Amino acid sequence: MSEGRSPSIDANMPKTVRVPHLGGIDVSYRMAKSYRQNKPTLILINSFTTCAELYRNQFQNTKLTDAMNLIAIEPLGHGDTQIWATETFTYWDTAVMVLQAMDGLGVKKAFLLGTSQGGWIVTRIALYAPDRACLFSLLPQLPWS
Repeated sequence: MSEGRSPSIDANMPKTVRVPHLGGIDVSYRMAKSYRQNKPTLILINSFTTCAELYRNQFQNTKLTDAMNLIAIEPLGHGDTQIWATETFTYWDTAVMVLQAMDGLGVKKAFLLGTSQGGWIVTRIALYAPDRACLFSLLPQLPWS
């Protein structure tokens, strides 16, 4: 294992937090380490047809995970996130779900990073709750990435 790398993201299997939006959602997330209130938090929202595995390299970087809380939250319709009461939802619903997941995880404020479709979601989070978004960033999904 090279310096600055931690074990595979697989060592941090997905966990879920139940939120009330849309009649109940089990929100799948991965956290590099136990949540530390004294560290800044970066919420990662993956792109269309992907899951938290998209951020494997970031989770393996110990310099990054030592410096901040890293939490990848899987949007509605992606990864292991399960919605029980409806089959239809919007990006706005995913934004509410993420904010409720942040509440459930004890995250008051965070940096938000969305890749491709995840960027649309973090934009909606920042619009819903600007006081909870320190900064948000949108990353395009490039065909060669």
